[in-house]
Amino acid sequence: MLKPINKILVLFLALSALLMICSCGSDSQESVQISSSDNQLFLPIIMYHSVLADDENCNEYVTDADTLKADIQYLRDNGYTAVSLTQIIDYVYNGKPLPEKPVVLTFDDGCYNFLTVVMPILRENNFCATLSVVGSFAQKEKEQAQKQSSLYSYLTFEQIKEISKCGYVEIASHSYNMHSLGKRKGSLKLETESYEEYRSRFLSDVLVNNKLLSDNCSVIPVAYTYPYGFVCEESLELVKACRFQVSLGVEKRANYITSDPECLYCLNRYNRPHGISTEEFMEKVLSP
Repeated sequence: MLKPINKILVLFLALSALLMICSCGSDSQESVQISSSDNQLFLPIIMYHSVLADDENCNEYVTDADTLKADIQYLRDNGYTAVSLTQIIDYVYNGKPLPEKPVVLTFDDGCYNFLTVVMPILRENNFCATLSVVGSFAQKEKEQAQKQSSLYSYLTFEQIKEISKCGYVEIASHSYNMHSLGKRKGSLKLETESYEEYRSRFLSDVLVNNKLLSDNCSVIPVAYTYPYGFVCEESLELVKACRFQVSLGVEKRANYITSDPECLYCLNRYNRPHGISTEEFMEKVLSP
Protein backbone atom coordinates (compact mmCIF):
# COMPACT_ATOMS: atom_id res chain seq x y z
CA MET A 1 0.00 0.00 0.00
CA LEU A 2 1.40 3.42 -0.94
CA LYS A 3 2.03 5.98 1.77
CA PRO A 4 0.23 9.35 1.69
CA ILE A 5 2.03 11.81 -0.53
CA ASN A 6 2.90 14.20 2.31
CA LYS A 7 4.69 11.38 4.14
CA ILE A 8 6.50 10.48 0.94
CA LEU A 9 7.81 14.00 0.53
CA VAL A 10 8.88 14.22 4.17
CA LEU A 11 10.76 10.94 3.89
CA PHE A 12 12.32 11.96 0.61
CA LEU A 13 13.56 15.25 2.00
CA ALA A 14 15.07 13.38 4.93
CA LEU A 15 16.80 11.00 2.57
CA SER A 16 18.06 13.87 0.44
CA ALA A 17 19.90 15.21 3.46
CA LEU A 18 22.08 12.09 3.36
CA LEU A 19 23.37 12.85 -0.11
CA MET A 20 27.14 12.72 -0.44
CA ILE A 21 28.48 13.94 -3.74
CA CYS A 22 31.68 12.28 -4.96
CA SER A 23 33.35 12.95 -8.27
CA CYS A 24 35.45 10.41 -10.12
CA GLY A 25 38.38 10.55 -12.51
CA SER A 26 42.02 11.30 -12.21
CA ASP A 27 43.10 14.12 -9.92
CA SER A 28 46.25 14.46 -11.97
CA GLN A 29 44.36 15.18 -15.21
CA GLU A 30 45.04 18.71 -16.34
CA SER A 31 41.82 20.73 -16.27
CA VAL A 32 40.82 23.87 -18.08
CA GLN A 33 37.76 26.09 -17.95
CA ILE A 34 35.75 25.47 -21.10
CA SER A 35 34.35 28.47 -22.86
CA SER A 36 33.26 29.45 -26.34
CA SER A 37 31.72 32.41 -28.06
CA ASP A 38 28.25 31.25 -27.03
CA ASN A 39 29.35 29.81 -23.64
CA GLN A 40 28.34 26.27 -24.55
CA LEU A 41 30.23 23.11 -23.67
CA PHE A 42 29.90 20.18 -26.07
CA LEU A 43 29.28 17.03 -24.04
CA PRO A 44 28.95 13.62 -25.73
CA ILE A 45 27.29 10.88 -23.66
CA ILE A 46 27.48 7.19 -24.59
CA MET A 47 24.88 4.68 -23.40
CA TYR A 48 25.90 1.07 -22.85
CA HIS A 49 23.79 -1.70 -21.38
CA SER A 50 25.07 -5.26 -21.05
CA VAL A 51 28.75 -5.92 -21.85
CA LEU A 52 29.82 -9.53 -22.33
CA ALA A 53 33.27 -11.07 -22.33
CA ASP A 54 32.80 -12.24 -25.94
CA ASP A 55 30.56 -11.36 -28.87
CA GLU A 56 28.52 -14.55 -29.08
CA ASN A 57 25.24 -13.09 -27.75
CA CYS A 58 25.61 -9.45 -28.73
CA ASN A 59 22.91 -7.28 -30.32
CA GLU A 60 21.67 -3.69 -30.41
CA TYR A 61 21.78 -3.41 -26.61
CA VAL A 62 24.49 -5.94 -25.79
CA THR A 63 28.10 -5.43 -26.78
CA ASP A 64 31.38 -7.12 -25.90
CA ALA A 65 34.49 -6.30 -23.91
CA ASP A 66 36.71 -5.76 -26.96
CA THR A 67 34.31 -3.17 -28.32
CA LEU A 68 34.28 -1.29 -25.01
CA LYS A 69 38.08 -1.40 -24.87
CA ALA A 70 38.31 -0.09 -28.44
CA ASP A 71 35.85 2.72 -27.67
CA ILE A 72 37.81 3.84 -24.62
CA GLN A 73 41.11 3.66 -26.47
CA TYR A 74 39.65 5.77 -29.28
CA LEU A 75 38.45 8.37 -26.80
CA ARG A 76 41.87 8.45 -25.09
CA ASP A 77 43.72 8.73 -28.42
CA ASN A 78 41.52 11.67 -29.39
CA GLY A 79 42.04 13.58 -26.16
CA TYR A 80 38.77 12.82 -24.36
CA THR A 81 38.52 12.39 -20.59
CA ALA A 82 35.66 10.57 -18.90
CA VAL A 83 33.86 12.69 -16.29
CA SER A 84 31.04 12.02 -13.85
CA LEU A 85 27.64 13.67 -13.87
CA THR A 86 28.57 15.19 -10.52
CA GLN A 87 31.47 16.96 -12.22
CA ILE A 88 29.06 18.31 -14.82
CA ILE A 89 26.80 19.57 -12.03
CA ASP A 90 29.77 21.33 -10.41
CA TYR A 91 30.63 22.91 -13.73
CA VAL A 92 27.10 24.28 -14.20
CA TYR A 93 26.41 25.42 -10.64
CA ASN A 94 29.88 26.37 -9.42
CA GLY A 95 31.94 26.99 -12.54
CA LYS A 96 34.34 24.22 -11.56
CA PRO A 97 36.74 23.52 -14.46
CA LEU A 98 36.44 20.39 -16.57
CA PRO A 99 38.91 18.59 -18.82
CA GLU A 100 39.22 20.10 -22.28
CA LYS A 101 37.29 17.27 -23.94
CA PRO A 102 34.84 15.69 -21.47
CA VAL A 103 32.79 12.59 -22.23
CA VAL A 104 30.31 10.66 -20.07
CA LEU A 105 29.97 6.87 -20.16
CA THR A 106 26.69 5.47 -18.83
CA PHE A 107 25.67 1.85 -18.23
CA ASP A 108 21.94 1.15 -17.85
CA ASP A 109 19.97 -1.46 -15.89
CA GLY A 110 22.60 -2.64 -13.38
CA CYS A 111 23.74 -5.76 -15.21
CA TYR A 112 25.94 -8.19 -13.28
CA ASN A 113 28.55 -8.08 -16.02
CA PHE A 114 29.22 -4.45 -15.10
CA LEU A 115 31.07 -5.90 -12.11
CA THR A 116 32.79 -8.76 -13.89
CA VAL A 117 33.55 -7.22 -17.30
CA VAL A 118 33.19 -3.44 -17.27
CA MET A 119 34.88 -2.41 -14.03
CA PRO A 120 38.26 -4.01 -14.80
CA ILE A 121 38.30 -2.13 -18.12
CA LEU A 122 37.39 1.18 -16.47
CA ARG A 123 39.99 0.69 -13.77
CA GLU A 124 42.74 -0.21 -16.24
CA ASN A 125 42.04 2.91 -18.31
CA ASN A 126 41.39 5.29 -15.40
CA PHE A 127 37.90 6.02 -16.74
CA CYS A 128 34.82 6.73 -14.64
CA ALA A 129 31.20 5.91 -15.46
CA THR A 130 27.59 6.19 -14.34
CA LEU A 131 25.66 3.03 -13.44
CA SER A 132 21.86 3.35 -13.59
CA VAL A 133 20.19 0.89 -11.21
CA VAL A 134 16.67 -0.58 -11.33
CA GLY A 135 15.83 -1.31 -7.71
CA SER A 136 13.40 -4.14 -8.34
CA PHE A 137 16.00 -5.95 -10.48
CA ALA A 138 18.55 -5.80 -7.66
CA GLN A 139 15.97 -6.88 -5.10
CA LYS A 140 14.81 -9.87 -7.15
CA GLU A 141 18.39 -10.93 -7.82
CA LYS A 142 19.02 -11.25 -4.11
CA GLU A 143 15.75 -13.10 -3.51
CA GLN A 144 16.51 -15.66 -6.21
CA ALA A 145 19.73 -16.65 -4.46
CA GLN A 146 21.05 -18.37 -7.56
CA LYS A 147 24.52 -18.39 -9.05
CA GLN A 148 24.84 -15.22 -11.07
CA SER A 149 25.49 -15.25 -14.80
CA SER A 150 27.21 -12.54 -16.82
CA LEU A 151 24.69 -13.21 -19.55
CA TYR A 152 21.42 -12.44 -17.78
CA SER A 153 21.90 -11.61 -14.06
CA TYR A 154 21.67 -8.23 -12.34
CA LEU A 155 23.69 -6.75 -9.50
CA THR A 156 22.53 -7.16 -5.90
CA PHE A 157 22.47 -4.21 -3.52
CA GLU A 158 25.52 -5.62 -1.74
CA GLN A 159 27.43 -5.56 -5.02
CA ILE A 160 26.17 -2.08 -5.85
CA LYS A 161 27.45 -0.89 -2.47
CA GLU A 162 30.92 -2.26 -3.17
CA ILE A 163 30.90 -0.69 -6.62
CA SER A 164 29.91 2.69 -5.19
CA LYS A 165 32.98 2.63 -2.96
CA CYS A 166 35.47 2.28 -5.80
CA GLY A 167 35.66 6.01 -6.49
CA TYR A 168 35.15 5.88 -10.25
CA VAL A 169 31.49 4.78 -10.55
CA GLU A 170 28.50 6.89 -9.56
CA ILE A 171 25.03 5.43 -9.11
CA ALA A 172 21.92 6.80 -10.84
CA SER A 173 18.27 5.85 -10.33
CA HIS A 174 16.65 3.94 -13.18
CA SER A 175 13.38 3.68 -11.19
CA TYR A 176 12.35 1.03 -8.69
CA ASN A 177 9.73 -0.81 -10.73
CA MET A 178 8.96 1.30 -13.81
CA HIS A 179 11.41 -0.34 -16.17
CA SER A 180 8.83 -2.19 -18.26
CA LEU A 181 6.87 -2.01 -21.49
CA GLY A 182 3.56 -3.24 -20.14
CA LYS A 183 0.45 -1.13 -19.71
CA ARG A 184 2.64 1.73 -18.51
CA LYS A 185 5.53 2.57 -20.82
CA GLY A 186 8.46 3.25 -18.53
CA SER A 187 7.61 6.10 -16.18
CA LEU A 188 4.99 7.67 -18.45
CA LYS A 189 1.63 8.83 -17.13
CA LEU A 190 -1.28 6.60 -18.08
CA GLU A 191 -4.11 8.23 -20.00
CA THR A 192 -6.54 6.90 -17.40
CA GLU A 193 -4.61 8.41 -14.45
CA SER A 194 -5.30 11.75 -12.85
CA TYR A 195 -2.31 13.95 -12.21
CA GLU A 196 -2.50 13.25 -8.47
CA GLU A 197 -2.59 9.50 -9.04
CA TYR A 198 0.40 9.68 -11.34
CA ARG A 199 2.27 11.98 -8.99
CA SER A 200 1.74 9.59 -6.10
CA ARG A 201 2.86 6.61 -8.18
CA PHE A 202 5.97 8.33 -9.54
CA LEU A 203 7.11 9.79 -6.21
CA SER A 204 6.49 6.50 -4.43
CA ASP A 205 8.63 4.67 -6.98
CA VAL A 206 11.45 7.20 -6.58
CA LEU A 207 11.22 7.06 -2.79
CA VAL A 208 11.41 3.26 -2.68
CA ASN A 209 14.45 3.16 -4.97
CA ASN A 210 16.26 5.94 -3.13
CA LYS A 211 15.51 4.37 0.24
CA LEU A 212 16.80 0.98 -0.91
CA LEU A 213 19.96 2.57 -2.26
CA SER A 214 20.38 4.65 0.89
CA ASP A 215 19.76 1.81 3.34
CA ASN A 216 21.73 -0.84 1.45
CA CYS A 217 24.40 1.14 -0.37
CA SER A 218 24.72 4.43 1.57
CA VAL A 219 24.08 6.49 -1.58
CA ILE A 220 21.27 8.60 -2.97
CA PRO A 221 21.60 9.34 -6.69
CA VAL A 222 21.78 12.83 -8.12
CA ALA A 223 20.58 11.60 -11.53
CA TYR A 224 17.39 9.98 -12.81
CA THR A 225 17.61 7.81 -15.92
CA TYR A 226 14.24 7.55 -17.69
CA PRO A 227 13.33 3.88 -18.31
CA TYR A 228 13.45 3.32 -22.08
CA GLY A 229 13.79 7.09 -22.44
CA PHE A 230 10.04 7.66 -22.14
CA VAL A 231 9.39 11.21 -20.95
CA CYS A 232 6.18 13.15 -20.40
CA GLU A 233 5.54 16.70 -19.22
CA GLU A 234 4.49 15.52 -15.77
CA SER A 235 7.62 13.42 -15.29
CA LEU A 236 9.83 16.36 -16.22
CA GLU A 237 8.28 18.36 -13.39
CA LEU A 238 8.43 15.53 -10.86
CA VAL A 239 12.08 14.68 -11.51
CA LYS A 240 12.95 18.23 -10.49
CA ALA A 241 10.58 18.05 -7.49
CA CYS A 242 12.51 14.96 -6.35
CA ARG A 243 15.68 17.07 -6.35
CA PHE A 244 17.43 15.14 -9.05
CA GLN A 245 19.95 17.53 -10.55
CA VAL A 246 20.36 15.59 -13.79
CA SER A 247 18.13 13.37 -15.91
CA LEU A 248 19.12 11.14 -18.81
CA GLY A 249 17.13 10.42 -21.96
CA VAL A 250 17.94 8.40 -25.07
CA GLU A 251 17.74 10.86 -27.95
CA LYS A 252 20.71 10.58 -30.33
CA ARG A 253 21.72 14.22 -30.28
CA ALA A 254 24.57 16.37 -29.05
CA ASN A 255 24.44 18.05 -25.63
CA TYR A 256 25.48 21.65 -25.05
CA ILE A 257 26.06 22.51 -21.42
CA THR A 258 25.69 26.08 -20.19
CA SER A 259 25.43 27.83 -16.83
CA ASP A 260 21.65 27.30 -16.90
CA PRO A 261 20.73 24.22 -14.76
CA GLU A 262 17.86 23.48 -17.16
CA CYS A 263 20.43 22.14 -19.62
CA LEU A 264 21.06 19.21 -17.24
CA TYR A 265 17.64 17.66 -17.75
CA CYS A 266 16.89 15.06 -20.43
CA LEU A 267 20.49 14.86 -21.55
CA ASN A 268 20.86 13.09 -24.88
CA ARG A 269 22.78 9.83 -25.25
CA TYR A 270 24.00 7.64 -28.08
CA ASN A 271 23.20 3.97 -27.61
CA ARG A 272 26.20 1.74 -28.34
CA PRO A 273 25.03 -1.20 -30.50
CA HIS A 274 27.15 -4.18 -31.43
CA GLY A 275 28.39 -4.71 -34.97
CA ILE A 276 29.45 -1.12 -35.70
CA SER A 277 33.12 -0.21 -35.74
CA THR A 278 34.42 2.16 -33.10
CA GLU A 279 35.45 4.66 -35.79
CA GLU A 280 32.00 4.70 -37.39
CA PHE A 281 30.21 4.99 -34.06
CA MET A 282 32.46 7.70 -32.63
CA GLU A 283 32.20 9.76 -35.79
CA LYS A 284 28.53 10.28 -34.95
CA VAL A 285 28.95 10.67 -31.20
CA LEU A 286 31.82 13.15 -31.29
CA SER A 287 30.42 15.43 -33.99
CA PRO A 288 29.07 18.67 -32.44
